[in-house]
Amino acid sequence: MENQPTKTNKEIPTLQFSVPCDGFGRGPNNKPVFVGVFSSILRPSTIPQFFILNRWINGLGEFEQRVKILDPELKQITQSELRKFNLDSKANSADIGEGFININFEKTGVYWIVTELDGESIMSFPMPVFNK
Repeated sequence: MENQPTKTNKEIPTLQFSVPCDGFGRGPNNKPVFVGVFSSILRPSTIPQFFILNRWINGLGEFEQRVKILDPELKQITQSELRKFNLDSKANSADIGEGFININFEKTGVYWIVTELDGESIMSFPMPVFNK
């Protein structure tokens, strides 16, 4: 059984994308379709609902993902539940969507979206909040 993950041949996957958005669905051939992709927030406010969709690929084994949101002082304001997923072939991918409800971006500055894999930070990107 070639490419079957075991404790000895676990391979860390690549985070292919991480997209903050108002929502997502599936299109033809099961491709993700995004609604309202965020690049910033126009003014300090509470966002009623938003999502982050991550795609993991090119790995083998069982993994755990968590997404955290940090304020401009790098203090954590929220985090997702720990989400387990399995990749049984390096050609397979796992799309993990995280939903956040009523997150308060209360002041201007640069917030950070941090994705962790098995407790290690894999990627972070800025989410500026302006005062417009």
